[in-house]
Amino acid sequence: MIWPVSTVRSPSQVTRRFDAPAQPWLPGHRGVDLPVTSGIEFIAPQDATVRFAGRVAGKDVVSLMLDSGLISTFEPARTRLSVGTRVQRGDVVGTVEGESDHCRDSCLHWGVRAARNDYRDPAFYVGMRFIGLKPDGDTG
Repeated sequence: MIWPVSTVRSPSQVTRRFDAPAQPWLPGHRGVDLPVTSGIEFIAPQDATVRFAGRVAGKDVVSLMLDSGLISTFEPARTRLSVGTRVQRGDVVGTVEGESDHCRDSCLHWGVRAARNDYRDPAFYVGMRFIGLKPDGDTG
């Protein structure tokens, strides 16, 4: 994955880190907060499909179903893309704007989950590289 905003290039820039709850119903921080200003564009961290765009509990939210099977969620965020729209890694998805309970005008909350209550640290996935060994073609 790549960072969803151009202002962030490393985990050291995260303003609030991931803090998994001990149990799904307990308090925690189920994502990372990235420093931004309202109106900045955010991009797809990986090839994906727009899964949701709208309001949840008074918050403006955009969710992507990543090709890896993970769900990536952004708040406060708005998009003009319709649910079902395909986006490629690095494509603009929307803008940081709208209502949030803790990120108004100063950050973008970025969450990643594998299943309903299986939240993951987005910073863990940024910059991950998979190395595959291939034969050099010399079979002799």
